[in-house]
Amino acid sequence: MRMSQMFFQTLREAPSEARTPGFQLLARAGLVRSLGGGYAILPLGIKTRQRIEAVVCDALSAAGGQPVSVPLVRSAEQAAAALSDADSRPIRFRDRAGREMLIEAGHEGAVLAAAEGVIQSYRQLPVLLYETWQQLRGEERLVGGLFGSREGRVVDAYSLHADAVSLGEGYQRIRQALTAACMVGGVDAYDAIAAEDAAGGPTAHKLIYPVAGGEETVACCDACRYAADPEGARLAAPAPSSEALLPMQAVETPNCKTIAELAGFLSIPTSHTAKAVFLVAHIADEGDRFVFAVVRGDTALNEQKLKAVLNADTLGPATEDEIRQAGAEPGYGSPVGLTGVLVVADELAVHSPNLVAGANRAGYHALNVNHGRDYQATIVAGIAMAQEGSPCPACGNPLALESGVALMEMWQAGDRLAQILEATYLDGAGRAHPLALGRYRVHLDRLLAAIAEAHHDEHGILWPAPIAPYEVHLMTLGKATPEVTAAADRLYADLTGAGVGVLYDDRDERAGVKFNDADLIGAPLRVAVGDRGLKGGTVEVKRRDQAEVKQVPLDELAAHAADALSPDRASGVAA
Repeated sequence: MRMSQMFFQTLREAPSEARTPGFQLLARAGLVRSLGGGYAILPLGIKTRQRIEAVVCDALSAAGGQPVSVPLVRSAEQAAAALSDADSRPIRFRDRAGREMLIEAGHEGAVLAAAEGVIQSYRQLPVLLYETWQQLRGEERLVGGLFGSREGRVVDAYSLHADAVSLGEGYQRIRQALTAACMVGGVDAYDAIAAEDAAGGPTAHKLIYPVAGGEETVACCDACRYAADPEGARLAAPAPSSEALLPMQAVETPNCKTIAELAGFLSIPTSHTAKAVFLVAHIADEGDRFVFAVVRGDTALNEQKLKAVLNADTLGPATEDEIRQAGAEPGYGSPVGLTGVLVVADELAVHSPNLVAGANRAGYHALNVNHGRDYQATIVAGIAMAQEGSPCPACGNPLALESGVALMEMWQAGDRLAQILEATYLDGAGRAHPLALGRYRVHLDRLLAAIAEAHHDEHGILWPAPIAPYEVHLMTLGKATPEVTAAADRLYADLTGAGVGVLYDDRDERAGVKFNDADLIGAPLRVAVGDRGLKGGTVEVKRRDQAEVKQVPLDELAAHAADALSPDRASGVAA
């Protein structure tokens, strides 16, 4: 591409709204431009994003994926059954006929509808389909910039399977392929567990890139690189205590309905208290069950884990009437003395002796409450939320909480949506079964921004060759004599013909301007053609990530460029 013909502009100063260094350079280098609360992706940015997209789609194709395209807009009636599985609120509007229409956050329902009648037999499974589309997001809280604008380019993939075993196997294979594709740009992100099943097996993952003020939070261990969403993180098993069990006794605690109020009144740490959470769970074949969850006072209940432990379809707060009907007292609840109630206790609370818990009597708590002696949980499981300083389940070191954004999200959705939509296949005996669904999403704009954050210096971006908009930045120096222009034109043709992506700065600008723009844009290799070098039969060559400038014979330039780029190109795609 000749820069004299390209739609772009470099900037001396970054726009005021560009907060992170990488995004400032993307704006200054002319890849993006602020536009009415959103961002325009300009040709250099589109070129880079296309190369990132190609890496991701090539990984899906290598895993057996096939491209599809489903409607962006569907009627509310068509989409109603699938809305509960959307990962964000849909955008609603009415068409000219007054019909309510939706722009969905995900296309699970549309893909399953498209599969109906096409996939008929188990012999056709598994199937991997993928699409690239411009996602519109209806969230209220967004980071801003390419990390969190209200729309963005995504690659979505959907794997269809006969059962949970096939889904689990395919999920791991596709996850590994996509994670490797996202790492081509050299991004240091957390491969975080987002959810686990009742047996502790991961069923969802996110690739989280650390960003201050990001929408995601990741619990991570610097010692062993364990990472998980706080709602999906496991905690290390608590160590047994040698503390002697003391007699339980009631104590008056007026106006102490919260853990903080209770701990302050008794002058004890919150870790010496037990927190009661009352919920109602809908469990298949059992209906609605009143659930008493117990966690230690210095932790928080992880409802996602509790839901998995109970294998519940839904989980919601109990009303005060429901709490009293179960024999407990709102604000002063305790599992002590309750019968016929489903009590789920966290492992840490169970192994912590002599806790202060509610007395099921307004204005009173009980001292020295101990599991096994004073109450017995129906289920003991890890249902506490990971927090800053919680022990890492892999190595025991303290976990840290970091904010960030999701570059990639994937989860085993299972067959629930297929049951609702009656998307089925026939097994060998002719019996119908719902399709099991795996979901995978890569945020291309966020990945582009993360790569810029990871690869830059004070002068500009340093793109890795596999995803650079162009691999070679060719320029003329000094006065554009016929000899200089002819030599540069010939190199441009030779390199392009050899499959090298070339950005040719043929503008009538000073050498300093061209060098500055080349550093800003960040192509891996810079080639400068000038009158002085041509007299000696050479051109000036410099790698963007090195200080050394080499004089390379003109007739050896193509081979030299190929050699210089080959280590970086090996892991990516051709220009």
